[in-house]
Amino acid sequence: MKKAVFAVLVLALLAGGAFAQKLEPLMAPGDFAINASAGYGFFVGAIDVAGGAELVLGQFTIADFLPLSYGVAARASYYSYSGYGYRWTYFGAGALGTLHLGLKDLDLPEGLEFLENMDTYIGLGLGYYGYSDNDDYYDYGESRIGLVSMGGVSYFLTPNFALNFEGGYYGYGGGGLIGILFKL
Repeated sequence: MKKAVFAVLVLALLAGGAFAQKLEPLMAPGDFAINASAGYGFFVGAIDVAGGAELVLGQFTIADFLPLSYGVAARASYYSYSGYGYRWTYFGAGALGTLHLGLKDLDLPEGLEFLENMDTYIGLGLGYYGYSDNDDYYDYGESRIGLVSMGGVSYFLTPNFALNFEGGYYGYGGGGLIGILFKL
């Protein structure tokens, strides 16, 4: 997931000079968004639920054609697996700095206009995680403070509602999620 987000950012950076005209991002300064997501299967069928909020603080432009928005976000994720005498649970949460690149700022070639509704983003910060690992023979768990990261793509169906695809790492584990995002 991180490689895909990086590739999208690099391609947008390289192509941006040739196609850019408008400079209004999908996630603009002052926007406040909340999201809720779910995933399945990261740990052999584990159920993953997550949520968060973000406030976009500002915007800057690279080389007069590539506008990026930045902000602060909070994310939390919980997943659990139980079966065959085994139970594994995990919780992670963190505060992150974020960076957005909305593809609507690029004057895309004919046939690719649908990408104008796509916002790509990355985040990095500090967080807490804890997990427990229980089976018929032992119980183990720990909690720590450490690095958290996320990356994803939001596809806006309306100016304030998007489908969201996100991957995150919360100190020990993470996973892929599909969800929704609302800008308030």
